[in-house]
Formats: sequence, structure tokens, C-alpha cells
Amino acid sequence: MNSKLINILKTFSKDEMKMLGKFVASPYHNNQKNCSPLFKALQKFYPDFEADKLSAEKLYSKLYPGRVFNKQVMWNLASALEKMTKAFLEQEALKKNNFVRTELLLSEFGKRKLLNNYKRSISEMEKLLATSRFDFDYFENKGHLENYKQEYYHLTDKVRSMSDSKLKASESQIMLFLRMTVGGLNDMKVLSENHNYKFDVNIPLEFAKNLNLKNIVDYARRKNFEYTFLIEIYFHAMMMLLEPGRTNHLDKLRELYGLHYDKFTLSEKRNMMHWIVNYCLSKMEYNENKFRRIIFELNEFRLKEGLVFYPADQLPKVIYFQILNGALALKETEWAANFIKDYTSRLQPDIRESMQCLANAFLFFHTKEYKKTLKNLNRVEFIDIQDKFFARTLTARSYYELYELESLLSYADSSVHFLVSNPSVTEMGRIYIHNFFKYLKKIVFIRENKDWDEIYVLRNEIEKTNEISNKKWLLEKLHELKK
Repeated sequence: MNSKLINILKTFSKDEMKMLGKFVASPYHNNQKNCSPLFKALQKFYPDFEADKLSAEKLYSKLYPGRVFNKQVMWNLASALEKMTKAFLEQEALKKNNFVRTELLLSEFGKRKLLNNYKRSISEMEKLLATSRFDFDYFENKGHLENYKQEYYHLTDKVRSMSDSKLKASESQIMLFLRMTVGGLNDMKVLSENHNYKFDVNIPLEFAKNLNLKNIVDYARRKNFEYTFLIEIYFHAMMMLLEPGRTNHLDKLRELYGLHYDKFTLSEKRNMMHWIVNYCLSKMEYNENKFRRIIFELNEFRLKEGLVFYPADQLPKVIYFQILNGALALKETEWAANFIKDYTSRLQPDIRESMQCLANAFLFFHTKEYKKTLKNLNRVEFIDIQDKFFARTLTARSYYELYELESLLSYADSSVHFLVSNPSVTEMGRIYIHNFFKYLKKIVFIRENKDWDEIYVLRNEIEKTNEISNKKWLLEKLHELKK
């Protein structure tokens, strides 16, 4: 059976299945192949659509009793039903977007020279935009509205009247451009730092470096421009990337974000919070305690406001562990335990059980219950390479704390081999984890050989190395050897 069709139908609610049945039965929508009998047959297998019961041959025998199975006929029917199912989803999406619906209707009125209807649709678009909150869609829609106004002036031969609309259309394009540039630069920074991606040519970054946005902010203030606060937000967000050493941009962005918080859509609140959190993460090597505490407070806020959930009510795995490990680093152990209990259920269903084991492993390590750490790590099914990094460094640290040196050294060697042989490991990830195991083995040798003079040499070497995982823990273990 058509797996693409079945995968779509599995996501449907009961009400959606009923509405799809009506949609498929409608002659207006179903004007080619009659897909209704196939849909009714499939409906009986909802919601699981078990593969062993759902064969093309069985469905064919129900639809065409007594006939010899014809694979091509079934393929054509299933393809037609898949196409109609997608058309149904298009209609459902369109229902939820009043602005796009009005825009499409307005375009039709324009083609038909129905000027009174056209003008009323423009008024309707203005009302919809007036009640909208800000995100990058806002200025794209605003630009479209102004373009339709200009078209109306052309249709009614009132070209002189379009002057204000021309200005507003250009303003919208600039605001959209600023928003997309700031968002793009933030995303590219994350890709560069976390995924070792190199941008050999980066026009947006060069443009930002040569853009004197501060002068634009000053001009907008003097002229009382209605979107001055947004230009200021984009300015400080951009400067956090261009001048990361000047933390006043963070302070100002947080202030503006708080002042205008209710003016943004949920997705835009989430996006701006990502900019702030990512900046703080990048600053931790300079003032770890200060920025960890800021991030912890921001995480509490975005959990409360629902800013961490995307898509819908799902919590991304990377944010889940960033929040958890940030709390543990601040010794907020009880808070972290409650976080695991309350929010693991918001992870993607397929990974919940495994990621809860990994989360518990982190928690037990911080409570010095190292055997429980190893027990939970043994139950982790790895989703991606980052999980394997977490598990390998956590396993090695647990062996060290338990003084299981033979297991530790054997595990360290196998981990180094894993780094060399696994093609999915990025060069940056390989360096960070390789350095961790290299220095951990040196600490073990110092401890076993009681070569205390080497402590200071190794400490200086680790402190000068930036590309290293669990650097703080390694330095703590070295410090313990001095006692």
C-alpha cells in the first residue's frame, strides 16, 4: 500500500478523518478518479493502519470482488487519494490563515476589475494586519498590502495617491531585510560553532559589518518612526554578534525584549530568546558563573512562557539537555530532578525513554551515584553523535570517580578509536573529545605514579587549551591531586 498516503493519514484526528471523507466524496474536489470507496476501506484501519492487515491485494478484493488483482489500478487509486489528501491539508491550512485567504481573493478581484470588492478586501487586510503581532511574516504581509494598494491606485488612475504606500512598502522591505539578516547571522553562528560548518563566502556578515545601523536608529528616534524599537532590537542583536565583548548590547536587548514582549508572536518571542541564550552560552568561558545564572533564569522564563516547545508542544532534545546540564552546573539538583520528571514527556515519543536514561545518568553523576550513572548509560539508545559524546565522556568520568582504572583506560582507548574511525564525527568534535581523553589519561598516570610535580605542568597545558570537553571537571580532578 502507498506508504506516503498511510503516513499522512496516521497523523489525522477523528474529526479530520470525517472531514476528509466529505472532501473526497465531493464532486467539486473529486472530479477524476472516484477515491471515496478506497478511503472508506482504509478508514476501517484507522488509527493504526497495521501493515500486516493492510495489503494492496486485500483492499483490491474488497473494492473489486471476484476480479483478478491489478497492481496498476491500485497504484492509480492510491496516488489519486494521496493527491486529494494533500489538497485537503492545503484547504485546512488556508482556513487558518485569514490574511492569505483575503490576499488570494483580492488578487482575483483585481483580475476581474471588481474595484469595490478590491477596495473592501484591502480594508479587510488592513484590519487583519492591525491585530497581528510582529514577526518576519508581518513585514512580508505589510509589503504585500502596500503593493495591492498601489495596484488599486493604478486601476483607478490615481497614481499620485500612491506616494505614501510606496514609502511604506520600502520601509517594510527594509524591516524584513533587517529581521532576516539578524536571524540568518545567528543561525550561521550556531552552525559554525556547534556543527563545524565553514562559510567561505558570507555576504550577510560582510554587509552587517559595513552597515552603520546605529545612525539609522538615531534617525528613527528623531523622526519618531513607529518601528524604532524593532530597529533597536535588531541593532543590538546584530552587535552581539559583531562585538561580542561588549555585554551592554545584551543588557539593552533584554530590556527591549521585556518592554515589547507582548507585541511579538510566540514564534518570534522564541527566536529572540534563542539569540539571547546563544550569546550567553558563548560568553561562559569569560564569566561562567554570571552567564550560567543568566541562562538558568532565562530557561525558567521560557519554560513558563512555553518558548522552548517547537513544533507545537514538543521539547527539542538539544534544548532539553542544555536546560538540564545548565541547572546541574549551578548545583540546582532538586530543580533538575523536577525538570526531568515534568518535561521528559514533552520530548519526541520515540526517544523519551532513552533520553530519560541519559538525563538520569547526568543527574546521578552530579549526586555522586556513579554506579547508577553507568547503569542508566547502559540503557541509552543513541539518537545522534552528540549523545555518544555525552555517554562516552560521562562513562569515563564515572570510571575515574569509581577508581576503576583498568576499565577507564580500556574505555579511553576504544573511544579514541571510535573518534578516528567514525565518519560522522566532525573535526571539531574529534578534537574536543580526543583532548578530553588525552588529558584524562595523563591525570590517571600522575595519580598512579604520584608524580606531583607534573600537576602544575599539566594544569597550565589544560588551561591554555580551548578545544576540550569537560575542561572544568579535568581541572577539578587535578586540583584534588594536590590535597
